[in-house]
Amino acid sequence: MNDRLSNLFQSADDVPRTVRTARVANGIAFVILGAIFATWAVRIPAIETLLRLSKADIGIALLGLAVGSVLGLIASGVLVARYGAKAVVRLAIVTYCLLLPVIPLSGGLYSLLAVLAGFGFGKGLLDVAANTQALHIERVYPRQIMGGFHALYSAGALLGSLVGALFTGLGLSARAHFLVLAATFLAIGLAASVWLLPPDEDDADETDTEFALPSREILGFCLIGFCALLVEGIANDWSAVFLEGAAGARPAVAALGFAAFALAMTLGRFAADRAVDAIGPRRFIRLTVAISALGVIVTLVPIPPVALLGFGILGFGIGGVAPVNLSLVGRADLERSSESAVAAVSTSSYAGFAVGPVAIGLLADATSLRIAFLPAIGVAAVIATLTFTLPGRGGSSPAVRSD
Repeated sequence: MNDRLSNLFQSADDVPRTVRTARVANGIAFVILGAIFATWAVRIPAIETLLRLSKADIGIALLGLAVGSVLGLIASGVLVARYGAKAVVRLAIVTYCLLLPVIPLSGGLYSLLAVLAGFGFGKGLLDVAANTQALHIERVYPRQIMGGFHALYSAGALLGSLVGALFTGLGLSARAHFLVLAATFLAIGLAASVWLLPPDEDDADETDTEFALPSREILGFCLIGFCALLVEGIANDWSAVFLEGAAGARPAVAALGFAAFALAMTLGRFAADRAVDAIGPRRFIRLTVAISALGVIVTLVPIPPVALLGFGILGFGIGGVAPVNLSLVGRADLERSSESAVAAVSTSSYAGFAVGPVAIGLLADATSLRIAFLPAIGVAAVIATLTFTLPGRGGSSPAVRSD
């Protein structure tokens, strides 16, 4: 514990300059990951009108996005193992950014489905490649830094949504909006990617390039990722509906539910790195899921300001679980490569993000929305229990110790 506390005040001055610049460059990749997706998400109504699609059509198109994302997550593990995270980050940024302005040019549902599948594929590629690069950078640092990368993803999503709201208010078309953001982030991302760390030649021969399904050694990490993103997905998709329906909030107040959750989650991720250095990653996850469970309980109070506070508490608690879980994967003593493990955990996590909101909807139809939120407390307990089953650490940064 004393070693962890001392590392809270340890600077990165001894870290090579190439690694510090790589940290900045990879942080930019995480900002792009969040900002580009938010740019698309805030203009979905405009795309729906532009292409004359129904709500059902949009649902089908979003399925293409989900499938493409999963395929990108799987492919990225193989590509990163073979060519290195730096090359795949650059490829992903090009794919992700170039396909954004193509979305409004789609001629109808089926072309939109295809474009969104490619767009999702680019997102999945960037997700795994940026996280793998983050693990390589973190190994050289004297302290945990993964939470900061994920906080930059949330900050990027917030930036993208705010710019989207501004451009929408100014009457800028989705085509012009997407083109401006894509060109800007493509130029910034490619310029910054020059500073990313190259692949470690010593590990090249030992790295497997085959994608494998989650094995017993990483099953605990996959389940934690699934459960954490399941809870995140619930809050993302149901916060406004819950506040207006179950808590009786006015629409203007209900709309703040996601903002409160997203802002608190960003703050929680920025705080995660220091907290992990102080108490260790497993204790950190147990503490934060307890905070998350408390947040769910507070949301159930049928008083709008209290329920709104509950979503903030939930976001602050659950926000750090996914990045710390990935950091643990990167430091665990595994038989498979870290690239393959990160891809498998990321894919499992995304499945939770997709399943959670659907499960809540089905349960709410059968009971009520307030009752449908209760299982999230049990999910938090499952995450805490799973931390006792994780394998021990292998090579890691000196600041982060097993607990």
